[in-house]
Amino acid sequence: MKKNKETSTFSETAENNTLEVLEQKPKKKKTKIITIIAVIFIIGLVIFRVVSSMAAPETEKESVVNVKTALAEKMSINTTSPITGRVEPIEEVSIVPLATGKITAVNVDIGDKVAKGTTLFQIDGTQFATTLNKAKEGLNVAKSSYDRISALYKEGAVSYQDYEKAQSTYLNEQQNYTAASDSYSNCTVTSPINGYVTSKNVAVGSIASSAAPAMTVANVSTLQINTNVSEYIVNDLKVGDTVDVYISTLGKDAYKGIIQAISPAPAAGELTYPIKISISDDQGKIKAGMFAEIRIVSEEKKNTLCVPSDSVIMKNGTAVVVTLDKGNVPKYNEVTTGIDNGKYVEILSGIKEGDTIVISGQQYVTEGAPVNITK
Repeated sequence: MKKNKETSTFSETAENNTLEVLEQKPKKKKTKIITIIAVIFIIGLVIFRVVSSMAAPETEKESVVNVKTALAEKMSINTTSPITGRVEPIEEVSIVPLATGKITAVNVDIGDKVAKGTTLFQIDGTQFATTLNKAKEGLNVAKSSYDRISALYKEGAVSYQDYEKAQSTYLNEQQNYTAASDSYSNCTVTSPINGYVTSKNVAVGSIASSAAPAMTVANVSTLQINTNVSEYIVNDLKVGDTVDVYISTLGKDAYKGIIQAISPAPAAGELTYPIKISISDDQGKIKAGMFAEIRIVSEEKKNTLCVPSDSVIMKNGTAVVVTLDKGNVPKYNEVTTGIDNGKYVEILSGIKEGDTIVISGQQYVTEGAPVNITK
């Protein structure tokens, strides 16, 4: 019995030891997992710090401001006042027939060049010719009677009243003949100027009438612009001044215009002063009716210090130009400006000729912090 009891005690001890071993295995496994996680975290932290240290110089490099530069230099500068107008021929005549009748011939078409006196169209003059012949006969009779009575009056054979009556009749017949001759001549319509036919509203068989123009003839050998200027610039202009004329449909090139006339008073009911500008065009590209812009110089300075307009910025309400010292170190310079035409601005004080100025990126620079100059 004693032996069995000892055996039982041994068995219980072995079983307890086995349970302790089994309980220790999960604890060791858990500790190992925690250790692995800790190692991975440390390695990740090291990698992050290495990458951050490598990226830092790049970030610092990207913080340098890129700028573009130019030189402050002397030049001529002006401001212009733009005005607009339509190109017109120097002469333009509306042909209105003075005779009414059927058109028997049309000798020209739109675009034809005509000289002064060229027959444009013909109106049926049958009735006018009949009237002219009758007037001519009446004139001849009146002249014969007048000549006969005049001779008799000189001899004292007729009274003064008879002489006066014959003279009056003769003068009336002269007027009738002149009127009939003019009416007949009006049947042949001619051009009053040299130029080109720009409109035609008649055809053979139609009826000519003075109610509307039958044709238009324009002299385009010289073109002009009739426009108006304000009181602010009229005193800056004089006859003979040259102006730049731009016609957008013909490109960006400027054509030369010359001021031909300036009105000393505003047009009736207007507040602006009419001016006339002639345009020269050797190539014949400018056509009457085109829209033109005239740029009149309202203020001008020669051999004065200028910088690009974009280089001047406002800082705390003051005009500032950024210059570069020691190659690439920016410096703020308060300046006094003069004429500004949108492209260049005159500098009256604050910088000097030859200074390197920043024309792009100056809004982002810090005074004293080196910049990167780009082309």
